[in-house]
Parts: sequence; C-alpha cells; structure tokens
Amino acid sequence: MTITDAAIKVLENEENGLTIQEIYDKIIKNGYFDFGAKKPIDVLRIQIMRYCEDKTISFSSNKKIFTSKNKDGTEIFMLKNYRGQVMDENKRYKYVSTKINNITIYTLVMSVKDLANISYVAIRGKDTEDGAVQRVLNRQRITSIKNYVLDDNLFVNTFVINWTYTDNQPIITKNEIELPIIYGAAQLIDGQHRLEGIKAAMTEKPELADKTIIVSLAINLGTKDAAKIFLNINSEQKPVPKSLIYDLYGVTDEDRNYALNRAEDIARILNEEINSPFYNAIKYPGMPRGKGKLDLSTVVNALKIYVDHNGKLEEKNLTNLNLQATVLQNYFNALKYHADKASKWSTISSNIFYKAAGFIGAVEFFMENVLPKCVEQRSFKQEVIAKMFDFSEIELITPKNIETTDGRTARKRVIDNLKEAFISDIPGESDYDF
Repeated sequence: MTITDAAIKVLENEENGLTIQEIYDKIIKNGYFDFGAKKPIDVLRIQIMRYCEDKTISFSSNKKIFTSKNKDGTEIFMLKNYRGQVMDENKRYKYVSTKINNITIYTLVMSVKDLANISYVAIRGKDTEDGAVQRVLNRQRITSIKNYVLDDNLFVNTFVINWTYTDNQPIITKNEIELPIIYGAAQLIDGQHRLEGIKAAMTEKPELADKTIIVSLAINLGTKDAAKIFLNINSEQKPVPKSLIYDLYGVTDEDRNYALNRAEDIARILNEEINSPFYNAIKYPGMPRGKGKLDLSTVVNALKIYVDHNGKLEEKNLTNLNLQATVLQNYFNALKYHADKASKWSTISSNIFYKAAGFIGAVEFFMENVLPKCVEQRSFKQEVIAKMFDFSEIELITPKNIETTDGRTARKRVIDNLKEAFISDIPGESDYDF
C-alpha cells in the first residue's frame, strides 16, 4: 500500500474531510503505512497535494483524487468522489444474460466514463469485504496499456464487475437493465489494469471517456463466487501467477500444488524483474543451450519447502507473493553487492550463486539466519541485509572451491562461508556467565 492508497483508505469513510494530522494519525493507528521519513507529516502533505485539485506543486499528478476546503481557518482534505455519490442519471442498457456455474451474468455495452465511475477495486489480502479477489496494481503494466490505448487501440474482451452497492440496485426487465450511475457501486473483478491504463490515457485524450466497452455484470456475489469467476477468466492466462490461482482455490475449497506454484512464480519474478540479480539468468526447460545460468528446477526445489503454507516465510507473516519475491531479491542483491566488490558476480565461472549448491545453500542460510535477524530489525531492505555481512577478511568462495565435492558437501561449504562473514549477535562461549 502506498502513501496515497493509505490516505484514500482513511478518507473513504470521512465525507466531511480531515486535516493532514488527522489523516496521518488514522494511517498510523490502522497500520496502513509505515513512514520511514524524519518528517512524515510533510511527506504525507506533499503526496496528497500532488493528487489534489486546485493545488500546484512540483511533480503534480494529472490524476486528481483529493479536494480541499477551509474550515474555521484550518485546511481540510477529502476524497474528490465518495462511494454512493450520484455521478449521472440512471441509464438503460440492452443486455444478454447467461448462467455460468449457477451465476447469472448480464453482458452489455457501456461508456468508459460510466464504468470508471461505478467501479472500484477490492484487493485480496487488503480489503476484507466479500468479493475481494483482485491483485495489487502493476504500474509498469498500466503505463504499457496507456501507450497501447493512445495508439488508437481499445479492448474487445469484457470487463467483469460485481454490483455490491445495496442501497441502490440495478433494475432488470425482460429486455433492459437500468443501472444507477453511482460512484463505487461495483467491484471490478477482471480488467483493473486495462481500465487504469485507459483512465491514464484519458488525461491526454479526454475523448476516450465516451468510447464504448463490453461489460459483464454480476450482482451481489460473495467472495467464493467472485473467485470462481476470476479463476474462470484467468486459469489459463499467462499473466496471472499460478500460486494466486491456488490462493483463490483456497476460497473454493481446493488447494493443490501450492508450494510448487508459489516457488515457480517467485522464480519468474526473479527472472523478469530488471532490478533482480537473476534478471534473465534462470534457465527454463526448452531454452537453447547457453541461455540461462541457473536451472528453474534448482530455484523451485530450493524454495518450495519455505514458501509452502506454514513454511518459514508464512511463519513470519510474509504471505504476499510480491513481498516474498522482494525479500529474496533484496537478499541476493545484498550478496551481489559484496560479490561485485571482488568481481565475482558477473560471470558463471566466478559466481557461486549461479551454481545449484550455491543457490540452495544461500537460500537455506537466509531462512535459518538472515530471516530471523530481519524480523528482529523489522526490515528487509537490501542495505540492511548487506550490513549483516563483512567480507573484508573473508573471501567469498567460487565454483572452483566446490568442483570436486558432492552436492551436500558443496552446500555446506557455501553455508559455512556465509556464516563466517555473517555478523552474528550471538555471544561467544566465553561471554556466557555460568
């Protein structure tokens, strides 16, 4: 959750607005965001001002979320739009209905503007309301979609919504469906990145608001049925991580191959994230010889016992896929920082972590030694982890140091090498009072 997301979360139930100090206090009280800045109130104020109407500051955003007013000499901030706000008169649409898994779906055509007004996103793991199945937004993907739309493209696949606003419901007749155009009346089950990309494009091409798109509407679904629809759409599509699918199967009373899929998803992120130390370095089955440096099977086998339900990461309340991947990425970037000092990362012949024994040993050392220390310090930042090691007098081993050993011995040598450089807070034997 970003600072802006946290402010939105606080103001969702505050139609009369709050001061910056009051917004900050509620963010902290509810644990929405952990400010690391020396002057968090100033950071919050700047972020809100960036997205506030009638405010001009550097790096101001075209997207306006907040508005402000003066009350008794005090500046109050509120959301530009709030749930239940009437955005336009009721509109009638021709529809086609069908039943899928005993769920009635109404398919119709509406304008981008109307869908943007009535829809909102409920994120699984962050929002507790029924029907929350969506993922956290990927900003890079939104930018890519924005550029696609600005090149005069639009989407023929449907946007799926779940009407949840009980105070004002759709009226369905034999031939038409009448929808009240109310802000935040329907969860967006599928299409959140596409819609955000179109909305971003609308800041440069306002006329896109009147373009029409296909919408499939369900009414008052609970989480289980919303998950079924999400799975129906995404099970065979590459962009959706498999482990997220099995997370949702947990809602539908199924849970198969979770650890393997979660480990594979983390491997994919490590391979595709440009800031990852293993960017384009993981070798997938079928890749040409010479492509990739570390086998996918090695990564999956090293991670699967730790990312399973009740594994080491979930024991420390690290359950989110992206956060788990970030933790491991930061750890290996910290090791890369030390390896780069000795010019031991860039080539296969010098990088121990491109070898199966090196990677598996490093993962085991992280889970048993680094993870508890990160939890104690409440930080998984790369620079924090890097400071846990001192290689000034310890030489980082290379593949040559393990080339004549069996796998178990090789992993032990890697672990022992990391242990030597690890700055432990455990007292020595002579420091104990017996």
